[in-house]
This record gives sequence, C-alpha cells and structure tokens, in this order.
Amino acid sequence: MRLLDHLEVPYKEMEKDYITSCLWCGSEDKFSMSKDEGHIFSCWRCKTSGNALTYMREWYSVLPELTPPQAKKFTARKKGVSPFVLKTEGIKSDGTYFWFPVRNQKGDIIALHKYNPENNIAYASPKPWNCSILGLSQLTGSDEIWVAEGHADYLVLRQILNKSSESVDLLGTCGSGFSGSYLHVLEGKKVVLLMDNDEAGQAGVQSIARRIKSSGHAVTSLHYLDWSSVTVPSFSELPSGFDIRDLYNAINGG
Repeated sequence: MRLLDHLEVPYKEMEKDYITSCLWCGSEDKFSMSKDEGHIFSCWRCKTSGNALTYMREWYSVLPELTPPQAKKFTARKKGVSPFVLKTEGIKSDGTYFWFPVRNQKGDIIALHKYNPENNIAYASPKPWNCSILGLSQLTGSDEIWVAEGHADYLVLRQILNKSSESVDLLGTCGSGFSGSYLHVLEGKKVVLLMDNDEAGQAGVQSIARRIKSSGHAVTSLHYLDWSSVTVPSFSELPSGFDIRDLYNAINGG
C-alpha cells in the first residue's frame, strides 16, 4: 500500500484490506485499512476510525521532536540551513528520514515529504496525498511571492525572510515543477521564480510560465532568477546545479 510503504509501516496484505498495528491503542493485527480509494480504516479494539489523511496526521504527531544531534546531521548535509528553521517548520526525524509536514492554507497536514540524508533525495507522498508545495499555511496575503526549488532552498529563504522586514510570501517546491492545483495562490501576485542553475530549473521556469498563462490565473508580473547575470567572486563560472543555498553559502563564506 503506497502510503504505508512511504511511511515504512509494516503491514499484512489481505484480499480487501491491509492489517497493521494501531497508532492509537497499539494493538497488533486489530487495525484494518481498506484498499479502496480514500483508505478508510478502523481499529477493532479501540474503535478509532478515519481515512488515510487521518492516519498520516496521527503518524506524524507521534514522531518525537527533532533532537539537536538530528538537526546537526541535517545541517551537515545541507550546509547553510539553520537548526532553528528546522524546528519552526516542524521537521521531525524517525532516525533514518527527516519528515516535512506539508500543510494547506488552513494549516492542516495534507502530505508528508521525507528526506534521506544518505542518498540526498527527498520523496513526496504518493498520490492522492502528493501535494508538493511548501509554505501554503504561511501565506500572508503579500502582493509578492517567491517560489524556491527544493526543500533546502525553501528553508534557507525562510530563515532569511524571518529576519527581514520585507513583506514577501514564500513557497517551496519538491522538484522544479509547480502543482496546477495551487496556481490560484499566485493569481494577482508579483511572482519570482528562484529555480536552480540547470536544465531542470530552466525547464521548470518555462513550464510554470506556460501553466500560469493557460490556467487563467493572471499574475501581476512574473520574473525569474537569471543565473547568467549572477556574479560570485569564488567562481569564474557558476556550476550546473548551483542554487539559492549555494549562493547563500558563497555570500556568507560557507
């Protein structure tokens, strides 16, 4: 089952459902989750019931808070990211992965992304819980929105904006695309795309521009970071894949 596999929860597959331990009462083999869309579940012992989103939110809630050694492990892999922003963004760890809660504009968790520091890959939740936009719950109504590519760039820009007096909203993507389901939050805004200096980043800029144009969600303006115009003293030429976090570290001597 894709959600349970994503969370790495062990289960038994039956003809019509999946059987696993209950997050609420801890009983083994008493928790049944339907294979049908929506994945309605119930515990035969404590009678707790819900759907896949209910389960995902509870699974995240019982994860322990991030410890200083865990935060240090993350920031060693993603230099420039502050341990403080990991805490304020609600990032937790199960000892192997780092988990990013993805919230809607009301603040409810609608997806969980996991980051594996060993292979440096971030994984979005499986469909239909695969929202890939970070920062929706922190939108303030500012007329300007920055869109960062990837979790680490989002975190670095979040910590910069937290210390700034600028009134700018920030969103982050998991990859270089932008979910069509959330193009409406860009409507009427000054949009700045801060994609990576590589082919995927360039393709992402073009794709987002096309999708905005075809969606009917008009923006006030659309700009993007042109890396060819960026000069960094420590580089004669910016390497492919150079991103916002790299720029932050270069400016700050990281």
